[in-house]
Amino acid sequence: MDEKDWDALAPTFEEDIFSVPAHDRLKQIEQVLDLHAHADADAADVGCGVGGALPLLAERFGTVHATDLSSECLAVAENRYARYHNIQYCHADLTKPLPFPPVDMALCINVLLIAKRAKRQAMLANLCGAVKPGGHLVLVTPSLESALYASHRLVQLNEAKGMKPAVAQRKAARDTTRLDMGVLDLSGTPTKHHLKEELADLLDQNGMEVLGIEKIEYPWVFALEEAMQDMAPPMPWNWLLHARKRSG
Repeated sequence: MDEKDWDALAPTFEEDIFSVPAHDRLKQIEQVLDLHAHADADAADVGCGVGGALPLLAERFGTVHATDLSSECLAVAENRYARYHNIQYCHADLTKPLPFPPVDMALCINVLLIAKRAKRQAMLANLCGAVKPGGHLVLVTPSLESALYASHRLVQLNEAKGMKPAVAQRKAARDTTRLDMGVLDLSGTPTKHHLKEELADLLDQNGMEVLGIEKIEYPWVFALEEAMQDMAPPMPWNWLLHARKRSG
């Protein structure tokens, strides 16, 4: 999706785009931010969309840089969170260096989804470059392990409907032609999913020390249209990664 696509989504963003902060029922993102919250520290929400996570930063840090590829999404966020006077809004493309000094804390939720590897590498390098030495990054991405687990559960649902195993598996098949690269089609859009170990390796290569990787679980209905309300855990999940920028 390009800037025009995101601009067109701005009026219905919350209905069309899954909100991680809204479904973070254990407040895991907030818990990590609380570890480093300080009134004299700077923070950034990189790829903030319409600003669902901005209050988490604005209430914990002195200055917050809110950036997004979509000027329309930024306009919605700026209007919605006008009560926060410590947020600076900036139209920015993460494939290019971000136009503000490195910050103490960067938050980036489900932005590194681009299927093209070279573009995604540039985005990650610029994201890590926006963090001060000794500063921290909180990164959320779709989990490849979760996507594969959801396929397993969908096969089970199909078998429960009376399908034979081979039919149940065929009906559950999704476009996995680039599965070895972690790219799956979601509603027709090629979307990058990450392995846990892959994330740790990528952050290490970009000068970050990984401090922790956890699951942020979310309801089954957002992973499978066929999901029943009483589907048993474990639930599908995103990866929540917490890292510190190396000083040297």
